[in-house]
Amino acid sequence: MSGGILDYETYWSPDPKGLGNLDRLVDLFNEVSRDYRVVLFPPSGSIHPMNREMHDALSAFPEKDRFIPCAYINPNLYDAVEELDTAVNEYGFRGMKLMPTIHRYNVDCVVTHPIMRKARDLAIPVTIHSSSEGCYPQLIGRLAESFPDVPIIMDHSGYRYFQAEALEVGRRHKNLYFGLSLVTEPAYIDQVSSKIGVDKLIYGSNAPAGIPKIGLMVYEYTELATEEKELALGKNLAGLLRL
Repeated sequence: MSGGILDYETYWSPDPKGLGNLDRLVDLFNEVSRDYRVVLFPPSGSIHPMNREMHDALSAFPEKDRFIPCAYINPNLYDAVEELDTAVNEYGFRGMKLMPTIHRYNVDCVVTHPIMRKARDLAIPVTIHSSSEGCYPQLIGRLAESFPDVPIIMDHSGYRYFQAEALEVGRRHKNLYFGLSLVTEPAYIDQVSSKIGVDKLIYGSNAPAGIPKIGLMVYEYTELATEEKELALGKNLAGLLRL
């Protein structure tokens, strides 16, 4: 599928010149289409988010319109709510990412509630890494229950070892969406579509670690109709981001 693709998960990384890997990312996107656009997060391994640094790099980049910047937030930090407010209201960011495995907390605990309340007030979606250690799908489901008005993208959709758990919580919580970054089994995408709904499918690449051209090949082997692929590969995410 070419054109109109919207990717929920790519990552900026800095370098001494300031722009970082933006050129590299655009090269990867152009292997698919010059209409390929993405959500961009700061580095996920940093304890102190680099939201301002990413904003500055994008501001100086000629093809900044290819990117939809979103904040990376560490809820353990005292200024996390202020950081999110600044990212959205001053930098124009359109979403938030949580990484419990890096920042060492359970995603359903009260440490996340202030930033989730802020996300609700700002009307932005929240992407949450799913795996084990702090972010099992069941824990993400509990957070979704506490904040039913906040759209939550379950990053990687519990893939690979928590698929059944992810499907269970997805059936229970209407505000949960299945982020399919690095999901390489077409049958699982079809399962999510049939058991949860095609309106919950959100395509992502995890670039530059993941390769968009390769990630999109998986959809060629699904049972999704053309119109359903268009939802999964961009339209569903566009709705969450209010584009």
